[in-house]
Amino acid sequence: MPRRLRIGFTGYYGMNNFGDDLFGAICSTAARRFWNGEPRLAGPAIPGVDARYTMPRWYPASAYGAGGVAGKASRLYSFLRAVRSCDVLAMGGGSVITGRDSFRKPLMLSAQRRGRLQLAAVGVSIGPFDDSASEAAVAAFAERFAYIAVRDRRSYELAVRLGLGAITHDGRDLAGLLPLLAPVSPQRTAHGDGDRPIRIGVAPCNYAVGRYPAPDPRAWQAGLAEALSALARTQRVQVDVFSLNEHALHGDRALALDLRSRLIDAGIAAQLLRYRGSSPVDIARAIARCDAFISARLHGAIVAYLQGVPFAIVDYHAKCADFAGDIGLPGAQRIAAQHQDADAFSAALASMLNGNGEPALSREIYARQAQGIFQCAPWAIEANR
Repeated sequence: MPRRLRIGFTGYYGMNNFGDDLFGAICSTAARRFWNGEPRLAGPAIPGVDARYTMPRWYPASAYGAGGVAGKASRLYSFLRAVRSCDVLAMGGGSVITGRDSFRKPLMLSAQRRGRLQLAAVGVSIGPFDDSASEAAVAAFAERFAYIAVRDRRSYELAVRLGLGAITHDGRDLAGLLPLLAPVSPQRTAHGDGDRPIRIGVAPCNYAVGRYPAPDPRAWQAGLAEALSALARTQRVQVDVFSLNEHALHGDRALALDLRSRLIDAGIAAQLLRYRGSSPVDIARAIARCDAFISARLHGAIVAYLQGVPFAIVDYHAKCADFAGDIGLPGAQRIAAQHQDADAFSAALASMLNGNGEPALSREIYARQAQGIFQCAPWAIEANR
C-alpha cells in the first residue's frame, strides 16, 4: 500500500482567533477525507481539534503568539518542522497571498526548488496590492505553487490577470466546509415565542481604519447600541457579545467588554462569550443559537450564514465586501462607512428579523461548492472528485 501523502497546513493557527482555528480544524478533517492525507498543522494545539501539530501539546498558545524573540523563534521552529516533514505544504485559509514580507516565503520557495515538497493554498484571498511591484513579486511567488483555491471572485479574477489561471480554482471560503465538523442549522423556535427573548449575537473586531473606507469603530458601536435600545423598548432582547479573537495584543475582548457594559447600562440583558478556552465547534454552536447576528469578524458572519442565522456584516475590509457580494447579501445588512448609524442598524435588524434578509446564494449551494476546494486539487483521491 502506498504511503499516505503528508500534508502540512500553515496559517495563524493556535493563536486564540476563532476564524483561523476553524481553518485549521477544517483543513485537517478535509485532508483526511478528500486527499486521504496525513495532515499536520503548523502551530500549537487548538482546543477540541483532533490533529497533529508541529508544536508540543503542552506549549502555550500565548507564548507562540507573543511578540519578541521567544515568540518569533517558536513560530520559526514550528514552520521549519512543517517544511521538513511534509510532501505538500498548503497555506490554509485567510488573506495570506499578499505583498507583506514573511519569513515563510523564502523557506517555502527554497524547499520547493530543491524538490522537497509541493506548494498549495486553499481557501485564500489574493491581494489587494499597493502597487504593481507588489503584484509582480506575489505573482513570481505564487507561480511556484501546484494548486491555489481562492475564496472570492475578485481573487480569482486577479489570479487570472497575474497569469495564475491554470493552477487556480474559483472556490469558496474554507468555513463553507463547516458541515464536516458539525451539523448545521439546528431547528430554532420562532423568536419572541412564549417567554423566549430575541437573541442577537454581536461580534466586534479590533481593526484599525486605514486606506479602506471602513466604518468608524466607535460610531458604529454607538449606532448599534442605540438601535438595540430602540428594539428593546418593544420586544424582549438578549444580546450575546462574542469576543472571537482573544489574542493579547490584537484581540477583541476589550471592545466586547465595552459593548456589553454599554448595553447593560441601557437596560439590555447582555453577556460576554469568549473564544478563549472554547473549541471552534463550541463557538459555531453558540452562533447558531442566535436569531440574528451582527459581525465585524468575517468568520462570525460566514458561520452564521452557513447555519441559517440571518446576519449583517460590518464592511471594514475588502474581504467582507467580497463575501457579501459573492453571496448577494441584501444592502440593508451591509454596514458601511456611509451607512453606520442607528438607522442603518435598525434597518438591518428589521431585515433580519422580518425574514426578508436572505442572501441570493443559498447556503446549501455555498457549502456544496466549498467541497471543490479539496476535490479539485491534483492529489484529491478519485472517488471524491
